[in-house]
Amino acid sequence: MIYFSRVQVGDQERVLVARKGRFDTILSPGSHTLIGFGIELERHSIDTSIFISPWTSFLVNEHPALVSSLFHVVETSASEVALVYRDGKLERLQAPGERTLVWKTTAKFAVELVNVIDHPVAPRALTAQLIKLELHSLATFYHVEDGKCGLLFLSGKYVELLSPGLYAMWNAVEQPSVEVMDLRVQTLDVSGQEILTADKVSIRVNVWAEFQIVDPLKARQAVKNPTEHLYKGVQLAVRQTLAKRTLDEVLIARTDIDATLASDVRESAAQFGIRVGAIAVKDIIPPGEVREILNQVVAAEKKAQANLIARREETAATRSLLNTARLMAEHPLLVRMKELETLEKIASKVEKIHVYSGTDGLLQKLVSIAD
Repeated sequence: MIYFSRVQVGDQERVLVARKGRFDTILSPGSHTLIGFGIELERHSIDTSIFISPWTSFLVNEHPALVSSLFHVVETSASEVALVYRDGKLERLQAPGERTLVWKTTAKFAVELVNVIDHPVAPRALTAQLIKLELHSLATFYHVEDGKCGLLFLSGKYVELLSPGLYAMWNAVEQPSVEVMDLRVQTLDVSGQEILTADKVSIRVNVWAEFQIVDPLKARQAVKNPTEHLYKGVQLAVRQTLAKRTLDEVLIARTDIDATLASDVRESAAQFGIRVGAIAVKDIIPPGEVREILNQVVAAEKKAQANLIARREETAATRSLLNTARLMAEHPLLVRMKELETLEKIASKVEKIHVYSGTDGLLQKLVSIAD
């Protein structure tokens, strides 16, 4: 007895036929009649693009002509990633060391192989498409903001400098990492430094510094943490400079201290790629009892200055009176004018004035003032 089976294959389907564990054929769209027993059918939708089957390697090795007629073969080496396009759009990525069969259809098919060791950064034009593929992208994404730069490392080895932008790094072979460094002008505060001056007075100092990383690679390779290294450099320079001076010298020569600090710190920072700008001692805070004494000294100095000014004013006033007296002695008419001025001032403050004995002895006789 002959056994017949009818198989219908849709337009978007292909059917792999095996007989008793051995490959037979792949059926195209249409109605097919199969004769015999032990027939196994494996249906595939060509809309999914990739042919996934335990028969993949067997077909590639044993039936290359059939594979060539039905599939595109996409094969990547251990250092390559395949970008698979359909109708001009990126459809999927294939990891290194893989071989896949893609159904041939009427859609336009293209494959681009990328050596991820030679080109660890994906083309910028692909970044948006890779983001859409999400976990299937075989890439890690990094964003470098404006005013900053990125140092790209592959498995701990420096590769290149990244300008601001969004990047996709292939992670299929080596592990990428990006260290972002700020290239803008930054400020550094060295606060609360306890320093013993040359005359054994403990003071607290706050220092402010302005700096900018000008060579990010040099700064990264020269020191582990550039900002921390600069902080310690400023701190040491402050201590070495102020410890050689007395309290009075520290309080008086603050500009000179700033210049000394700047000279030492700039030279040291330039060796690891950092430009140091302005440096300033913001605050010098003596102990409480010393501050009280200093306040008393300042108050005494100001009081002495006020007394000196007062004495100068008194001397000037006395000298002016002496000059006036001399003029009056030499010119009697001035005395009469002074009398009239005095009378005018008095008259402006009262309602009635009674004058006796005439005006010749106005200030020598009795003057009665009544309200």
